[in-house]
Amino acid sequence: MPEKQTDIVGCIAIDEPMSGENRLSGLSCAPGLVVFPFEWRAGEDALGALQTLLQRARSSCGAAAIVARGLGCLAALALAEQLPVDRLALVEPRLGRLRGCGTLARCFNRIALFARQNLSLCVSDVLIVQTGDTRAGRKLVSLGLGAHSRVARVELPAETAPELYTICDNTLKTAVTDFLRGGDWPKDLAQNREMCIIYE
Repeated sequence: MPEKQTDIVGCIAIDEPMSGENRLSGLSCAPGLVVFPFEWRAGEDALGALQTLLQRARSSCGAAAIVARGLGCLAALALAEQLPVDRLALVEPRLGRLRGCGTLARCFNRIALFARQNLSLCVSDVLIVQTGDTRAGRKLVSLGLGAHSRVARVELPAETAPELYTICDNTLKTAVTDFLRGGDWPKDLAQNREMCIIYE
């Protein structure tokens, strides 16, 4: 059995169920993180596969974290409601259902329902990153996320010039990776007038 790397954080990356791409793959270059990408597969027990992946991350690294995007955030929350997760970063969370009648949609919608109904069971430190005045982050908190955990929301205005968006995007990526690696809250973002950080 390989030796556990106690100074490294094992991070599960959960993308949108139907995106066909892994927009979170850039995290694999961040020092101090070992990324375990999750792939959605029709007919597979997604929650069981996520539980196995989390155990793998925890057994090989000093800490276990999750970063998720879009609808994938519901799967991340469902996992964190059942098993210990040190840090959870939710990027552009969405709370809807996956449309369709296939096995993937049925499996995901069961996971999403469980996640929404059990938000108060999450005890992880949570960072929510969103663009514009989306209500998903606020709704997660109002439904119980943060009852037994610390939650911070970072909002980036939707109306930004391309060059400002690039600067903010890089700043946010750095903030997310720093948070995942050490749990440091991205307080410096509050000094940037283009961003708003809210602690729940």
